[in-house]
Amino acid sequence: MIKILNQRWSRYYLSVLIVIILGVFLRFFLLAKQSLWYDEGLTLTLSDASTLQESIAKVSSVGNSDRFQPLYFIVLFLWRQIFGESEFALRSLSAVLGIASTIVLFFTALRVYGKKHAFWSLLILTFSSFCVYYSQEARIYALAMFIASLQLYFFSTALVKNKDNQGISIWLFSIFTAIGIFTNINFCFSTIALCLSHLAIYRKLKQWLQWWLPAAFLSLPSVLYYLTLPGATDPESITVSRLGFPIIQNIIFVLHGILVGTTYGPSMEQLRGDDKVQVVLRYWPHILLLVIVGSVIFLALIKVLLRHKKNNREQHPDYFFASVVVMAFLLGLLLAIVTKFNWVPRHSYFLWFPLAMLIPSTLSQRPGITPKRYGVYHLAQIAVISLIVLNIYSLCNYYFNDDYQKDDYRSTIQYLIKNQSPSTKSVVLFGNLRLFKYYGDTLTVDGQNLGNQLRKGITDENFAEKIEKLTNSADIVLLVVNREHLFTKGLIQKEMSDLYNLDSQVNFAYFKIYRFSRNKN
Repeated sequence: MIKILNQRWSRYYLSVLIVIILGVFLRFFLLAKQSLWYDEGLTLTLSDASTLQESIAKVSSVGNSDRFQPLYFIVLFLWRQIFGESEFALRSLSAVLGIASTIVLFFTALRVYGKKHAFWSLLILTFSSFCVYYSQEARIYALAMFIASLQLYFFSTALVKNKDNQGISIWLFSIFTAIGIFTNINFCFSTIALCLSHLAIYRKLKQWLQWWLPAAFLSLPSVLYYLTLPGATDPESITVSRLGFPIIQNIIFVLHGILVGTTYGPSMEQLRGDDKVQVVLRYWPHILLLVIVGSVIFLALIKVLLRHKKNNREQHPDYFFASVVVMAFLLGLLLAIVTKFNWVPRHSYFLWFPLAMLIPSTLSQRPGITPKRYGVYHLAQIAVISLIVLNIYSLCNYYFNDDYQKDDYRSTIQYLIKNQSPSTKSVVLFGNLRLFKYYGDTLTVDGQNLGNQLRKGITDENFAEKIEKLTNSADIVLLVVNREHLFTKGLIQKEMSDLYNLDSQVNFAYFKIYRFSRNKN
């Protein structure tokens, strides 16, 4: 009997190891294929420093929302000292953190639910397009998710009956809560959701105070740091992407992005055009399939929660994780409404982990004596497997379909370098100049002050003359625009028409290069 049990455990952990190896492969696969994009250029800028003190000072003084997520840039500064600043090196930190968070969450599910549930959680997280995407990006989200996974792992001690070493878990939970808040201000919302759900579901005030008083005490320095930053009490003063769509579209985008990633269905570039309704309709099979799969999983979860209620198991972990998801979602929505910024999936990274804990509960139903219960169990199983398949499809788009590529600074700058000459000058109207330098372009002129006026709809009768002055009256001018959708259509051509003729346009992912020749008349 012992030998049989050992064989089963061996097979189980061999399967777990295989899935983890697949997760490592997915997170490092084609890691440097795509160019660094605009936001990764911000990361590069904020981690540029000669000392740790300089790195901290740079982050705290930045004018955009990155000032409220400082830890990653400090960690990346140290990482760069060891591994350099190649595309692979910059992104490898996120890849390592993404792998680590998946492993931590596997052990969390194992502690709370058991082997079968933990294995399904591991599968969901390993093939999650959302998780892989941000494990391959030099931004803060992989670090934030890793800290969130550690926070949840140590807190999970409160969800099980075994109270051994709870004191150690409480303090480690408190430490990682404080670190998480310093990593990203949105971490506050997931922490508040954990806190309120713990009290609402378990209703043990003494235990609740034991867990949350140390966490609140250790988090005070992070909170005070944020409150002392410029713009902390005036969200309008911080440079972010403001709400450009109805909030319902943001809600749909967040749910879609978390479940299957942003490379499932139409690409972001396609959705920025005037024909976005037609674009969405062209992808109706993808959307319908996702709606069916999501609905089946949601209804199966409702059925599971109602079954717990019927059995008087009101303190089951499923209730806790369901409460965390709902509260965190509502808090994220409230933040989007109050600050009026574009609410996108990465801002709600904290939703995915409680969901990954919760979704395998749909498979905890066992076939009963009635065909009805048997059918519900298998329908839920098909839906969860389908969700994993949809994520694999989304990953294929991410890796291999250029339609889903991010800002292609690399190809754009290679084109500029090849075409620059004494008679041909390039001017960037909008873009990340740090990335121009990173990819070897030191000649392109900064014309973003002029570009910012155009983006705001402020026309300038002397615009073409100012371009002429910036380029020292070069015969050929290349105007470079990253994210052209930010500009009124046709405005650049109109403003240049006084002195220049438009010869041609060249497109790269999220880039347009206008080639103008100076009018000799």
